[in-house]
Amino acid sequence: MTDAPHTPERPPGPTPGHPTEPSAGAPGTDEPVPRLPRGRGMRFSRPELLRVAGLAILLVFLLVAQRPCADAVSRFVTGFGDQGSAAAPLPRPGTVDEPAGGAGSDLGGYEPLRPGMTEAEIKAAIERARARARTGSGEGSGRAAPARSSSPPAPPTR
Repeated sequence: MTDAPHTPERPPGPTPGHPTEPSAGAPGTDEPVPRLPRGRGMRFSRPELLRVAGLAILLVFLLVAQRPCADAVSRFVTGFGDQGSAAAPLPRPGTVDEPAGGAGSDLGGYEPLRPGMTEAEIKAAIERARARARTGSGEGSGRAAPARSSSPPAPPTR
């Protein structure tokens, strides 16, 4: 006895649904049987292979570089609020010292001009500013108030 499975033999003669003789349109036993077309596999030209390889390299690069780039951008964006930045921190309320000269002390180098000044008052203010500029001191150079004229100030023109 053999270990191969035993298949029953077919009885000679016609079987139901399978005639023994070929029909008129069917190929005979001597004619070759047409085969189904099969694919020839995956064959690529060189430009196609370069495109596929370039895309694969790009995808691998994106996967590898994603985390370090995200971490660097995160540090960059969140680093603007750190105390270690070059900008001085904003003062807290109640801890700000006022300047010694009071409000407007940085305006000492300028001549005040008021609305309604006459031509003579404006020319006198300009001359005082030029004289102060020639001496080189902007502070304490005898800021006398402009002389008042006896005539009333001219109304502002529109």
